[in-house]
Amino acid sequence: KTPSLGFGLGLERLQLVMEAQNCEFPEPAKPDLFIVALGEKAQLKAVEIAGDMRGEGFTVLYDLNARSVRAQMKYADKMNATFNVVIGDNEVDEGKATLKNMQSGESCDISLTTFVNDFYRISMDEQLKDLEINGEAFDFGSLFGTDISEEE
Repeated sequence: KTPSLGFGLGLERLQLVMEAQNCEFPEPAKPDLFIVALGEKAQLKAVEIAGDMRGEGFTVLYDLNARSVRAQMKYADKMNATFNVVIGDNEVDEGKATLKNMQSGESCDISLTTFVNDFYRISMDEQLKDLEINGEAFDFGSLFGTDISEEE
């Protein structure tokens, strides 16, 4: 009596066909940022920052299970995040947090009100730190008339 249409696809069969044809499986994208949030205000701020960052094309993850800092950091490491930031209610009140580069271990302060812009600057500086032009180190801040070291 009720018209309908169905479709089924066995992913295992598709995987077997792809393996038989020697197809390469894409590596999952590693997140640009993992946000460790502790406290109610911090969780709300994490959602806000993640939305803003995703809107700019960044891959951002944060914990939805209210796990401990240690468990969240372990998960960030497992996901191979490029950067992480720990935000607690105190950081929200102060408007500042510490951003950590997970590969180099370097940390710097970052404003929570201008997080996306600051993250752009910091991540681009990190990507371009080994770039040289005419034998001199490239200064990313000079493109925009800012000195990154002064703002940190």
